[in-house]
Amino acid sequence: MNNKNKLTVEIGFGTIFWALFAFLAVKFLGNILDIFILLFISIIIALALCPLVDSLEKRQINRSLSSILILTSILTILVLSAVSIIFPLIEQTENFIVKLPSLIERIYPYPINLEQINGLNLVPGQVYRIAIGTFSGVLSFFTVMVISFYIIKEMHNLNHYLEFWFGKEKAIKYHEIVKKLEQQIGYWVRGELALMLIVGVLSYIGYMIIGLPYTIALGVIAGLLELVPNIGPTIATIPAAIVGFSISTTHGLAAIIVSIIVQQLENNFIVPKVMQKSIGLNPLITILGLMIGYRIGGPLVAVISLPLILSARVIISHIKLNKNTNIPELD
Repeated sequence: MNNKNKLTVEIGFGTIFWALFAFLAVKFLGNILDIFILLFISIIIALALCPLVDSLEKRQINRSLSSILILTSILTILVLSAVSIIFPLIEQTENFIVKLPSLIERIYPYPINLEQINGLNLVPGQVYRIAIGTFSGVLSFFTVMVISFYIIKEMHNLNHYLEFWFGKEKAIKYHEIVKKLEQQIGYWVRGELALMLIVGVLSYIGYMIIGLPYTIALGVIAGLLELVPNIGPTIATIPAAIVGFSISTTHGLAAIIVSIIVQQLENNFIVPKVMQKSIGLNPLITILGLMIGYRIGGPLVAVISLPLILSARVIISHIKLNKNTNIPELD
């Protein structure tokens, strides 16, 4: 009988320990995912606002005071905006959801299964769940603002912290990466917010001029879908067209024309001006990031996956590509 080579696999105590540790770590991180999400959002906000705080600090304004002024200004703008549009938005959204089945039946008068769509009628009645969710969202928002304040306040000490943990030589390299992240994420966040606001307002004005109902809700949808490049504005056209065609063919075509005009203004004038300093994200990578983020933790994780991808891109380009952040797009 010929001797055969035998492969012996030994599983020691150390292997079992680290496997168990990895399993428990994943479970633990899953349980505190919400905390990590809030922390990451705070870091993104801090990186986006740090250049503004730095510019005020150069004008002899205390860093803490600069941070408070900027965060308070943002909070004031958000509160005033919410007060002015939140109640009409809720009312219009509820009416739109309730009337969506009848709107579709006007456009497509053939027998279709509207059972799932009719289920949307339950949404307006879920007052308690909506109230709890609103309170939780407000609390999370203020938590993010507080954490962002302390991160911004401590950013000028970042170099000292990096030197303490990694030494002076590595601290210089890591500080360069952080500065690039601060610059690019700042450009991207401010650019995306500006795009969402401009496109939302233009859409709202256009739909109001042609006489569509639910103009605030449709404008908000158009603004939010700016997060999805290329196809986002096209998707935003669908609800506007549904509302338009439910009134008349003329209104439906007018809604599509308004969307096309807004998209042309965005592509040819707004984006080149607003996003000229941002490296941007490839549409395919953006869509995949949104899908994976949504699968992991819902809409909020889907949104924050975009700056996470941008951060990874900046870090990789800094380390691997001679510190050049202008990586070619995947066309």
